[in-house]
Amino acid sequence: MLVKDKARAHAARVLQQTWSAGFPVDPERIASQMPNMEVQRLPLEKGISGMLRVEPDYAIIYVNSADSPERQRFTIAHELGHYIERTDRGQDDFNVIDYRSDKQPYDLHEFYADEFAGHLLMPTEEFLRMVHRGDPVALVAKYFGVSVPAVRQRYQRIRMMAEAEPPPPPE
Repeated sequence: MLVKDKARAHAARVLQQTWSAGFPVDPERIASQMPNMEVQRLPLEKGISGMLRVEPDYAIIYVNSADSPERQRFTIAHELGHYIERTDRGQDDFNVIDYRSDKQPYDLHEFYADEFAGHLLMPTEEFLRMVHRGDPVALVAKYFGVSVPAVRQRYQRIRMMAEAEPPPPPE
């Protein structure tokens, strides 16, 4: 299974198991339903959005309290993505620091966490329903509780993924 598909499937499973309250999705509430996980907001070093610390019996998501509420929500969802991806592979002791700069290479772990967060906060079907209906980007952002740039980025990724899909085999 491709990384993008795995991230989407995991986010859909997490939503199904933990969320029934509609939109916007509250990733902090979802995190609180994970075993032994908590979220802490505190000032972090400039350029750091969030961090995840996981030990065998405990996980904590640190979120930069100086970021906007929308950014904090995305960071929590992103860190949840790191948690789900790594625990799914059997890891139970790791740390992740997410920078908003070139300090951090954009690898498959970051791609997975971004895809997971995007689908958790803006599930593809609901997102595309609003986009195809012609809803203004600001309304879409408000509905999902994310920033306008996050909506634009999500749309670009969905389009890019659709273009990357191979055509169906000839009949």
